[in-house]
Amino acid sequence: MLKSPKVKKFLNEWVYPLGIAFLLAAVFRTTIASPRHIPTGSMIPTIHIGEFIFVNMMAYDWHIPFTRQSFEEKSNPQRGEVVVFEFPVDGSKDFIKRVIGVPGDTVEIRDKRVILNGQPLLLEPVDPSEVKNPVPLKYDNVSFFRETNNDKTYFVMHMNDRMARDRSELKVPEGSYFVMGDNRDDSDDSREWGFVSREKFLGRAGFIWFSFDKERAPWVRFNRFGTTF
Repeated sequence: MLKSPKVKKFLNEWVYPLGIAFLLAAVFRTTIASPRHIPTGSMIPTIHIGEFIFVNMMAYDWHIPFTRQSFEEKSNPQRGEVVVFEFPVDGSKDFIKRVIGVPGDTVEIRDKRVILNGQPLLLEPVDPSEVKNPVPLKYDNVSFFRETNNDKTYFVMHMNDRMARDRSELKVPEGSYFVMGDNRDDSDDSREWGFVSREKFLGRAGFIWFSFDKERAPWVRFNRFGTTF
């Protein structure tokens, strides 16, 4: 059946270009970089509620386009990196946390302090003014610290009115990782549900490309744009 000139023009100017654009976007999202929205505060003060980040999908694996499957591993997650992975308890959810322990490490949590391979991680108290952005209004009575793991330094937050969530020493199994949120007293992480297996990792958090704060003006946090981890 022959197409009329109007139909051909519509296909050539709209349908085909849009189809190619959507195809390329899908390939980009599943193999190169994937935009993600952060709905919770488990990574405060590093990443805030309402921020949008790009995830480097090529950090650890080459992915099969249009899937989450890896056809070749490139490298492995390292201590101190912020990672995105499939939630081990429910694969339909993606979580973002920081890698604390890698295969073969021993991890212990004592009095809100991380003990890695028998040695406490360097944890230095810092003034709130040193942290790049204020925390959401619902968080008060908190303390900030500068933690160092694997020569990577970052801020973590403790809630002064929360009891320590101690965990006895655990050895990270081969092919697995121990992860925690930077908001140490308000994060659902390996302290509750255990280790993350290597095949669950999707990529490494890259940078913030948009930040919105619904609790206070001016709402859009321009100073957070481009923040890396």
